[in-house]
Amino acid sequence: MGLWPPLSTPRRWCAAGSADDTIYLASGIGSHFNTDVAKSVEKWDLQNKNVMISTIANNTIPWKWEKVKGLKDGRFSRDAIDAVGWRGKLCMVNMKGDAAKEGIVYDTNKNIWEEMPEGMVAGWRGPVAALDEEVMYVVDEAKGVLRKYDPERDYWEHIMESERLIGAQRTVAGGGRVCVICGSRTEIVVLDVMALPVRLSVVETPRGFEALAIHILPRMSRPDF
Repeated sequence: MGLWPPLSTPRRWCAAGSADDTIYLASGIGSHFNTDVAKSVEKWDLQNKNVMISTIANNTIPWKWEKVKGLKDGRFSRDAIDAVGWRGKLCMVNMKGDAAKEGIVYDTNKNIWEEMPEGMVAGWRGPVAALDEEVMYVVDEAKGVLRKYDPERDYWEHIMESERLIGAQRTVAGGGRVCVICGSRTEIVVLDVMALPVRLSVVETPRGFEALAIHILPRMSRPDF
């Protein structure tokens, strides 16, 4: 059974994501609303195994959550949202969906928060994922359009469109592919973004089951005999 360090305050309606092998948790609400919790940000560095030794049920845990630069207010405690790791930064908005949003960016190297570029937040119209934390994609859940972010122009470039992407709820990126859980939750759309044009395929969930979350795992190599 895996072990993990306890949070200083268990919470819901928070932003969670990872960047450079570090997990971040921002804002949220505990058993009741608290301004300090709503503005707090903590990180768990998975590569740092000598920070602290804790014991839970007689098991040693060589990790802990560390506080980092907090938010200036509690605007990001209204929804459970994904924080996207991208080029040494953590990007997040204050709500899901196709509505207008507020966005903010955390620089993991400088430990500072910055306003999200106008073009980035304007085009954040659905679930977002970053391929290898380098190339960021959004699926416009209302229009069924896949777009790629161009930081030089602060613009989301149109890549492809499909009715299957309408109602997109969750997306991840890895191995040259963007995988999307769409409205029915009974199929996962797989987009090969390394191909030109982008190739689309569909993986159906087992009968009677719905996809709630999606992860892309490293390819398992076969042992040599």
